[in-house]
Formats: sequence, C-alpha cells, structure tokens
Amino acid sequence: MRVVIGLLALCLSMAGQAQQRLVVAGGELTEIVYALDAGDRLVAVDSTSNYPAAARQLPKLGYVRALPVEGTLALKPDLVLLSGEAGPPPAVARLKQATSVRVIDPEWSPAGLLARVEQVAQALDLQERGEQLNAELRERFATLDKRLPLADPPRTLLVLSAGRHGVQVAGKGTQGQALLDALGLPNVTKGEGYKPLNAEAVLAADPQLIIIAETRPGSFQPEQLPLLDHTDAGAHGRVLVADGMRLLGFGPRLPDAMEAVLEVATGEGR
Repeated sequence: MRVVIGLLALCLSMAGQAQQRLVVAGGELTEIVYALDAGDRLVAVDSTSNYPAAARQLPKLGYVRALPVEGTLALKPDLVLLSGEAGPPPAVARLKQATSVRVIDPEWSPAGLLARVEQVAQALDLQERGEQLNAELRERFATLDKRLPLADPPRTLLVLSAGRHGVQVAGKGTQGQALLDALGLPNVTKGEGYKPLNAEAVLAADPQLIIIAETRPGSFQPEQLPLLDHTDAGAHGRVLVADGMRLLGFGPRLPDAMEAVLEVATGEGR
C-alpha cells in the first residue's frame, strides 16, 4: 500500500509540474530554467531572454524594466520569476498582488550565480537538479581559479554595443565591472554606471584589453570604434566581441564567458 501511495504522490507531483505555467523576466533566469531542464514550463519570457534558441521562440513580454502587468497576467501564470532589475516598481507590486512572484536578486558574481541557481531551483521544486548544476559550476570555477590571479592583468575597457544606439563604457556598479572583478582585471573607465564612450579618455587610458558586449548578434560594427587600432589592445589583437548576455548575464554561461576573456587577455586565443 505504501508503494502505491508513494507512486500516486509522485505522479501527482509530476502532473503538477507539467501543468505549471511559468513566466520569466530576466535572461539569466531563463537560462537557468533551461539548464534545470524546466524549459517546457515556460509560457513567456522578456526580451533579454535570447538563449538558448528555444527561448527565442517563446512569446515576449517586452523589456525587463518595462513589464506589462495586464499582458503578463493574461498568460495566467502559476509563477512569475523576476530579475532584480525587473520594473517599473509599481508593475512589480501589482504583479505580486495578483499572482505568485519570486524576485531572484543575488549579487553579480560567481557566488551570486550559485545562489541564483539555488533560488530558482527552490522556486521550481527542482532542488536536486539545482544541486547537480551548482556542482558542475563549482567545478568550472575551481578550474578557473587555478589560472587566477593573472601575473600582469591588462588594463581593460568593457564596451556595451547597442547597434544604432551607439556604444557605452562600463564603470563601477555595472555587471561589466562585476565581470572584471571576477577576473581581477583593472577597469580603465572611471566613475559609476554606463556612460557614452569618450574617445579622448579611452586613448589616454590606452587599454590593453577591450571587451565588447553586443546587445544582439552583429550589433557591433568596427566603425563604432574607429580608435580601436590606436590602442594597445587593438595593436596586439586583444579584442573580444561576444554576446552581451553571455558576458554580462551572470547565468550558467558565466564560466564560458570568463574563459573567453582569459584566452584573449593572455593571448591563448590567438
């Protein structure tokens, strides 16, 4: 009898999970959901959720900082997972009043990624899979730690390329700065937040490594950075152009992003 009851409980649990309607705002959270093998629960995601490819086929809510309350609720979600960047605040408050909402907002760091995975796994009742994923990530980070700190870390410029909206440089308090901190790379950009690129300041700083994060594939064009060849980084081929969510999302691809930066920083990628 106990075996029958146990099997029945398991079947009910699996049925409940299969019926769960999940909405996610935050590309890093969407990547974690897929990494937990729970992508089949998703009914909609925000516009920053562009990985994996399956996420691009889902209905889009719009931008993570401008969530539509009515449009989200019309999807009849059982659970809404929100990045700490989700907004505006009144919209988040209304969603919390109307449905089940979990805000996942650890710091932007390797440790923060592990916490983010744990929190998403708990919200989806997938703790065991979450522990497995975090074990894999810890192993990747341990391998990276053996290569750090670099003996002579290059002066680094991190650029956010938004296509026709131009380019910005990442200062303190940004996810770009957090990536550099994780790798022990000094940032040549002074001040807080993202700001328009100042060519004179960049040439004066003469970065030895330039990281260009694209908001969408192909959004960066060389003519956006005509000064590139006049920097130490450009002269020595230490320039990395990569997907912005991969570099700055602090999702499960963070070890890949850190490895890619290290390869260019040390010349291993040439």
